[in-house]
Amino acid sequence: MDDLATRLKQVMAELGLKSSVELATFCNVSQGLVAQWFSGTTRLGPKPLKAFARTQFSLDWLTDGKLPKYRPVAVEATSDVEDAPAIIGTPRLLPVAGRVQAGEDGLLHIDDFPPEQPEGYVVWFTSCVEAYALRVRGESMSPRYLPGEFVGVDPCADVYPSDEVIVLLSDGRRMIKRLLWQRDDQACFESVNKDFQNIVVDLEEITALHLVLGHIPKSAFRPSV
Repeated sequence: MDDLATRLKQVMAELGLKSSVELATFCNVSQGLVAQWFSGTTRLGPKPLKAFARTQFSLDWLTDGKLPKYRPVAVEATSDVEDAPAIIGTPRLLPVAGRVQAGEDGLLHIDDFPPEQPEGYVVWFTSCVEAYALRVRGESMSPRYLPGEFVGVDPCADVYPSDEVIVLLSDGRRMIKRLLWQRDDQACFESVNKDFQNIVVDLEEITALHLVLGHIPKSAFRPSV
């Protein structure tokens, strides 16, 4: 039977939402309301439909089961307009894993939260299930990253020259830099803050490079429910 509960389970599977708690967070509603959706006592209201409008699903299919399941994407071709790049990934709940602030030494100071106790989540597009977000603290990363905004981070992606990355070093230090080049067992990075010079690091000192997805606005935040 194609009821609302069945459709919501399909949506959760495709969006990578593992529980009704994560579904409630994604829609910015209470767990009690989600329980009412699954029991069939309440229909989807404006708030969840606004959240689902950013996904690939047809709202008519979500509310009433009307086909097609996915929203059609129709673009009229013109000779003088280039095609926009495709959005790769699906909207996911990225746990806010800590607060980040750049220090006077150009290094990042990150107050980590335990993985099982994130401060909340941000809704953002990525194909990486391990992606996370950091809340910007203070003015040290302005104007690129403003206080209260979030930095999205994808630890799954390959990184290439010109990418902005979080550099994790073997001695525990972390930096947010732009990768300039990798060769001869070394990597060169440019600081986001132009007050600091480029640095060259031996590859054996680098434990990981996490791709920075960019800044995520405050409006994407969903508190833990």
